[in-house]
Amino acid sequence: MIETLLENAARLPDQEAAVLWLEKMISRSAEYYEIDDNTAPVLIYLGADTCFNTLNHFSLELKKAFLCLRQQVEVFDAVREGHQALTKYIGQHFKAIIGIQTYLFSIKLQDGTTNLHDLISGAKYNMILDHPAWMKEHICNGPIDYYLLIHDRNYISFADHYYENVKGCLYVPPAGTLPAGLPEKLYDITFIGSYRDYRERLATLYTYDRKHRHFAGRYIGVMKKHPDYTAEQAFGEVLSQYGLKPERSAFLDLFYEMRQCCFCIMLYYREKVIRTLLEAGLEIHVYSESWQHSPFADFPNLICHPELQITESLQVMQQSRISLNIMSWHKDGLTERILNAMLCQSVMVSDRSTALEEQFTDGRDLVLFSLAHLEELPLMIKGLLKDENKLEEISRNGCEKALREHLWIHRARQLLNIWDKM
Repeated sequence: MIETLLENAARLPDQEAAVLWLEKMISRSAEYYEIDDNTAPVLIYLGADTCFNTLNHFSLELKKAFLCLRQQVEVFDAVREGHQALTKYIGQHFKAIIGIQTYLFSIKLQDGTTNLHDLISGAKYNMILDHPAWMKEHICNGPIDYYLLIHDRNYISFADHYYENVKGCLYVPPAGTLPAGLPEKLYDITFIGSYRDYRERLATLYTYDRKHRHFAGRYIGVMKKHPDYTAEQAFGEVLSQYGLKPERSAFLDLFYEMRQCCFCIMLYYREKVIRTLLEAGLEIHVYSESWQHSPFADFPNLICHPELQITESLQVMQQSRISLNIMSWHKDGLTERILNAMLCQSVMVSDRSTALEEQFTDGRDLVLFSLAHLEELPLMIKGLLKDENKLEEISRNGCEKALREHLWIHRARQLLNIWDKM
């Protein structure tokens, strides 16, 4: 092949330039990778069937989106193949390597220091769906060429400050998925989410030593009193009350240690929202047997169904006039549940976040409520259910907005634009 190229080069006006180009390609210079990056595949990871297979669903939707954009894609299934099989990629070059909240990027070789992914060429992207502090161990042990895709802009600021090893944090929230079929409204209100008792988390906090137990108590108290505070904002206020100014690493360690407080307050408000609606006489359909263990399991207007995989949840949303969402304390975030409901032409009713307020119009594309004023929520929902025209208008606007801006092909195109500029 090389001999043929040299023979062809001899027929060109500038043979030396052609030979120089060939030498650059053979030696894999910067020019080589300019071409190789455009043709190299994207490697996407699949993992365990957790969160009702939501993470793998994201990976496969992203794969389909990249294929639609004429990108080569390779998928690695860590459960089926085992993470040891990742060694087959050592020395290979990819346009990018993407995982959804995966632990694979923290895998070390047997020497205990070399990160496996430092031996695989291509930028690594981990889409984080929780607060990045909760993945502290995996993020701190990530590879050199490591980026986080984050759905809450507050979390971007946090990760940029506390994870010096991360090369960059990008606002790339998960997208929505188009449902199959047409909507048929059977339910007034549905909530796709499980029940967990915050009291069990409180019991865990009682196992802390006296000093940390008191700190945790104050921390929960601040978040309960100020439900619009971010977790780190409330944490900072408690530090000020104690007169503490920890260094960056000490702050991160203590914040991680106090993560049960955040889980506790999230579950507390989830329970409070559902109880508020039930006590107002509204019927709510929930989708997990875990609700049968909730304090209001005997309410006749709490209708419990079996838990759902994500594709099954789309059908339920299509059948719902209103889809209720309660954020997991994402105060500037956008989640797939919100977008899925919109694409299913169900009116999304969610607690507020800055991202929702800026990217959508309250009362036009969706309806937002405040955790600090839950007494207003039942009347708000009852008013919506009495106005069928308003419900149809909001569901139509929300669907159109999500179709224009929040499908997985939009996220894939966003990533390609990012890579073109790198």
